Amino acid sequence: MSVITISRQLGSLGTEIAQTVSERLDYEYVDKEKIGEALAAYDLPLSEVEKFDEKKPPFWGSWQTQREKFLHLLRAVIYDFASKGNVVIVGRGGQVLLKDLPGVLHLRIVAPFEVRIRGIIEQEGGDEKKAAQLLRRSDRDSAGFIRSFFDVDSEDPNLYDLVINTQKLSIDTAVEMILKVMQSPETKDGEEKAAEKLADLALIQKVEAALLSVVGGDLRHISIRIEDGVVTLGGTVTSGVGQESCQRAVAGINGVKRVENQLSVIQYYRPGT
Repeated sequence: MSVITISRQLGSLGTEIAQTVSERLDYEYVDKEKIGEALAAYDLPLSEVEKFDEKKPPFWGSWQTQREKFLHLLRAVIYDFASKGNVVIVGRGGQVLLKDLPGVLHLRIVAPFEVRIRGIIEQEGGDEKKAAQLLRRSDRDSAGFIRSFFDVDSEDPNLYDLVINTQKLSIDTAVEMILKVMQSPETKDGEEKAAEKLADLALIQKVEAALLSVVGGDLRHISIRIEDGVVTLGGTVTSGVGQESCQRAVAGINGVKRVENQLSVIQYYRPGT
C-alpha cells in the first residue's frame, strides 16, 4: 500500500503534477469531484457538500449536526480510498487526516503569486486583475476549509514531507522528485500495518455518522469500540426505540459483522411527576 496526498495552490501546476504522478505510478487519482461522488453514496448529495465549503460562522450555527455528519463521512471516504493503497489524494484535508501514518507521503505544491497569475492567464485567458482575484479567492477558500474543519494552517510545513516550489521547476522535474521519494525505504516502511488501521478508522467514522443521524447531539453519550468488524456500543440512550434504532443503523453498514448492543436506557423524570 502506498498513498500520496497532495495539497496545492491554484496555478502552481499542482493538479498537473498530481495527475502525472498517478499516471506514472498507475495509481488511482482521487480529487474533490471523486470524493464528492463517494459522499453521494452515503446520501450526501453534491448540493449538500457544496454548502460545507462556505466558511461563514452563522452558517455553522444552524448546521452543526449536518457539519459533524459531513466530517465523519469525509474521514470515512478518505480512509477508505487510502486503505486500498496505490492512490493519489488531492486536497480535502488528506494531509491532516492521514498524518503520521506509515506508507503515506504528504506533498505541498506552491509557487509565487506572480508566477501563478501568469499561469492562470496562460491557461484561462483574461487579465491580471481577474487572475489575481481568482487566486486570492481560491487561497482563502482552501485555507478556510482546512482551518474550519481541522483547525490547522494549510501552509504549515510540518504537515508535509516535501514542499515543491514550481517557480523554476517543470512538471517533469517535480514528478521525478516525487517518484524518487516514493522509492525510499522510509516511505515504504509499515505500509501493511497502515492499511489495517485505515480500514478500522473508516468503519468507526461510518458508525459515528450513522449514529449521528439517529441520536444527533446525544452521540456524545455513546461509546464505540470496533474489533475485527464487531461493533460494541456502550453508553446511554433515552428510550428503547432509540436503542433499537442505533442497532439497526449500525448493523446496516457495510463491513460491520455484528453489533454488540450494550446501550443502557435512561429515563428522565420531571420534579413532581
